[in-house]
Amino acid sequence: MQMLSAAEAPVAIDEVRQVGANESFEIEVMRGDVVIRVGDDNSFRVSGTLDELAEGYELRSNSGFTYFEVLMPRNINGSRARRAEESDLEMVVPVGSRVSFIGVNVDIDISGVAGGSEVNTVNGNITATGLSDRVDLRTVNGNIRSTDNSGRIDLQTVNGDIRDTGSEGRAYYEAVNGGLDITSAAEEVEVTVVNGSVEAQLRRTRELTLRSVNGDIEVMLTEAISPVIIGSTVSGEIILNLPGNIDAQFNLESHAGGNIINNITDDEVARARFGPARSLDFSTGQGTGIVEMSSVSGRLELHAN
Repeated sequence: MQMLSAAEAPVAIDEVRQVGANESFEIEVMRGDVVIRVGDDNSFRVSGTLDELAEGYELRSNSGFTYFEVLMPRNINGSRARRAEESDLEMVVPVGSRVSFIGVNVDIDISGVAGGSEVNTVNGNITATGLSDRVDLRTVNGNIRSTDNSGRIDLQTVNGDIRDTGSEGRAYYEAVNGGLDITSAAEEVEVTVVNGSVEAQLRRTRELTLRSVNGDIEVMLTEAISPVIIGSTVSGEIILNLPGNIDAQFNLESHAGGNIINNITDDEVARARFGPARSLDFSTGQGTGIVEMSSVSGRLELHAN
């Protein structure tokens, strides 16, 4: 552990440790900008400058585990914190590492980690490129930019936008007050949005789950002839653009006066004998796949690519 006196802050840091090829890292930085890259050897390096308010840092390695933390005081005066320069750090880890990162007011840029990455920040943006295995990225007030990640992917923000391009594997997306822009080849995709919008271009997705409260979701699905699609919305809309040769059973229901639009076949929407409910049931091809969607007072639309 390296401790600093007030006269030493801010301070530059340049530490190198030999670690394992599959090292597990736990990293904590409260404020600033952090970049995590992969190197071509089995070493961990952290360089840059520490937060002006930092009391020091802790770096320890043992038995395949490395821990790094910028040590901050428990109580930080608001005006003093605004004037002080924040941490600006770059870290290099082995390709096969597993990285767990925790921050508060931090923007983080992470790339190339193959052993799994878990990133959590409260107020900050996350940029992630070329990650694999388990990819878990979460921020409260910030945006997520995900590019060419693969494996089991989990992207979540409360107040922010998510843009995912080139993902593969299994992907889960969630935004409360924000938008989702997805271009993915993941075989399994799950999307949850509350107050926001979703635009998704999906290729070869076999299983798709869509949930919306007041949000709008539009999906373009290609190269998936018999998918399983489950969707629900309260007062938003779900628009599906499906392959023209889709082979599936369709069941759509609207319970409180919402609209159902069918532009795939000539099958018509049925109105309930009593009440505002509506439904649409039909099959295409051999009915191998499943498309089930429901709404309370929203809109459901089907289109053929």
